[in-house]
Order: sequence, then C-alpha cells, then structure tokens
Amino acid sequence: MLAKKHLILKLILPIYLLLGAQCQAGPETPSQIPDSTPTSPAQIAPVLTPGDGSDLLDQILERGTLRIGLQVWPSAEYIPPVFRGAANADTGGALTGFEIDIARLLATNLGVELELIEAYPPTIHSGAWAGAWDIALASLVPFDQDTSGLIYSQPYGYMPMGILSPAETLTPAETLTPAEADTIQTIDHLAGRRVGVLATSAYETILTANQPLTWGGNALHPVLPNDIQVIPVSNLAKAIDQLATAETRELDAIFGPTPILEQAIRSDLPLKLAIPPQAIGIQPLAVAIAPSDQLTVTRLHAQINHILAQAQHQGTLAEIYLKWYGQDLSKVPSQ
Repeated sequence: MLAKKHLILKLILPIYLLLGAQCQAGPETPSQIPDSTPTSPAQIAPVLTPGDGSDLLDQILERGTLRIGLQVWPSAEYIPPVFRGAANADTGGALTGFEIDIARLLATNLGVELELIEAYPPTIHSGAWAGAWDIALASLVPFDQDTSGLIYSQPYGYMPMGILSPAETLTPAETLTPAEADTIQTIDHLAGRRVGVLATSAYETILTANQPLTWGGNALHPVLPNDIQVIPVSNLAKAIDQLATAETRELDAIFGPTPILEQAIRSDLPLKLAIPPQAIGIQPLAVAIAPSDQLTVTRLHAQINHILAQAQHQGTLAEIYLKWYGQDLSKVPSQ
C-alpha cells in the first residue's frame, strides 16, 4: 500500500487530510519565503465536458477533481519546487512552491478542483501508480531511455543543471593530478570525487547511467567520468549546508538544479558554482501520466499539452518561474 498524504486544495483555503504514515519532519522555516497566495491563472482552455468515459480525462471531469502526485521536499530552505510554507504551522504548513503553481494552472484550466497527494518518490519515478492519482509533478525528465512506461507532456520548463562546490580548495583525490586537485573546474575533475545528488532524482539517474542520456534524440549532458562516487541524499538543503562547513563535509560537490544552488550562494555560504551551467546542460521538466488497462489517456495528454502551450505563449509559465526563481526558465535557453 502506498504511504501518502492527501491534501484537498480549494483555490482559496487549503484543507488538510493526512491519510498515511509516510510523513517527514517539518521543515526549517527559511528567513524569507515567497508569497504563497494562490495565483489565479486566466482561463485559457474552453469549458470541458466528460466524453464517453473511456479516457482518464472523462473520469477527472466527472469527479470534478484533478489528483496530482507530488514530491514534497523535507526542507523549505533554498526554495525547492514543493515545500511546506510557514502558514498554519500547527498543521505542518500549506504546500506551496513552484510546482504547486503549475498544479493550480492545470486544475484551473481543466475547470476542476485540485487534490495534492504527497507521494513516495521511488513510486512516482517507477510509474507504478496508475489509479492512485491522475498525473505527477516531481521535476520529472522525459529521458528517451526511460523505462517506467509513463507518458510525458511537452516540457513546462528547462532547468539548468549545476555543480556546487566549496569556495576553498578541496582535499586532493588520489585519481587527480596535483594541478587538478586544487579545484573542480571541468567535468573531468569530478573523477574520483564524492558528488551528492537528491535521491531518486533525474540527477541521480544521470550520474548512475552507463551512457549519456538524451531527450528527443539530443544529449542532455556531456560525457561524465565513470568513476564519480555518487552519494544520494534525502535532504538537499542539509547537504548544501554541510558542504559549506569543513567540519561536517562528507561531499566534494553537489549536482543539482542551478537556481536552488544559486540561492545557497546568495545566502553567503562559502560555496560556488564549480562549472558554468551552460557546460553541463539543461533538464526538460514534464508532467507524467501513468496509463492503465481500463482507461486511455489520449485526451488528457492532449489537453495538458494544450494548457501548457497556451500558458507558455501567454507568458503565464514565465511569470511563475520569475515568481519563484527570478528568471524565465519556460523556454529552451538561447545558445
């Protein structure tokens, strides 16, 4: 049985329904959290009505609720995609963040209410959740090599990948020459290094794959050394703080989303982006649908793509990115 938490989200007032035991400790409250007041995206899709009942979209419209599986980060520090806000602290705080606004955009334009389901990340990535919720939003990357069976939407953004390292020199690794050991400046300098990644994330997938991963036939990252010591972490914010402190440091670098890593640097931690992000690559982020034997997902997939395309064209996606990350990541960056 999946351990999860359900959260019915009225677009005005959140109501919490804790239904599972897969709970995480409450996050530390950051000094500043962006305004989590629900946005009200313009209605960009026509009013929809259920069809013949053969498509998952018909079931969603009949139910009047879109159920979205989410990965909720254990810490609100450095503004992750989904976290618990400071409001209603006695009940754990309302779910907020970048992907919550994407979820609201989808539900609003389908004309239904929104049900947020805190889900176990390995289950989300496995695709073995058909029927448990309708779609998933968890910084998912539609790799060409994906074997989960999930059906992905067009991207709702393009996240630059980054390598975070201490600002001072590192302890030399045995596999590096003395000239290379002082710092990490290129992808090759990751050889032999202890590199932290968020567990069950696209970043872990990239570092543990035995080949460069692609999307639409295009490479998403350069060729990586095959002897990187990959260290999965459950709390990326905690790992970042430890990386900044020599006494607690168990990593040489962290591989993750550049906007989050940049926030850590702006908080005056002694850290730096070791390699220019443009030298590492970007991750297209997509909505995932798990097909089932009982229902098709053709209409739902098409409708989600329509909503995202219109939101990109009208600038709504750009506004959401600017709100949370201070930059527009809704389009492929110009070369």
